[in-house]
Amino acid sequence: MMNLETGLLVSAISVGALSLISTILCFKKQKTLRGLLDFAEQQIVELQETAAKNREQLEKNTQRIGEQSRRIAWLDARVRQPRQLSDEVIDDTVQTEAPKLNMTERRHRIIALASRGQHTDAIASTLGMLPGEVDLILNLNRAMAAAR
Repeated sequence: MMNLETGLLVSAISVGALSLISTILCFKKQKTLRGLLDFAEQQIVELQETAAKNREQLEKNTQRIGEQSRRIAWLDARVRQPRQLSDEVIDDTVQTEAPKLNMTERRHRIIALASRGQHTDAIASTLGMLPGEVDLILNLNRAMAAAR
C-alpha cells in the first residue's frame, strides 16, 4: 500500500508543481499585457493632445490664409484702380476692406483666385460675396469656355 500512497503523493506534488508553474507563467503574461496596455493608453493620450494642437494650428492657419487672401484681393484691386490725385490719396493702413468692384472685375478676380486653387468659400469670404454667387460665376465661366 505504500507504493500506492507514494504514487498518489508524487502525482499530487507533480500536479501542484505544474499548477504553480502555470500560475507563475500566467502572472508574467498578465503583467506583460498590462504594461503593453498602459503604454497603448499613454500613446493614445499623446496622440489626442497632438491632434488637438494640430486642430488649433489648422484653425490659426485657415484664419491667416483668409486674411492674406483679403489682402491680396485688396492689393489686386489697388493695382487695377487708376491712380488717384495727390489730394485724394487714402492712407493704406486705415483702409482694410476691398473697394466695391464692378461685375467684370469681380468675375476676373473670382476666376483668378479659383485658378490659384482657392475653395469657393475662401473666395467668397475674400471678396465679401456669397458662396452661391461665386459658384454661379464659376459655373457660367465653365459653360462659356465649353461653348467656345
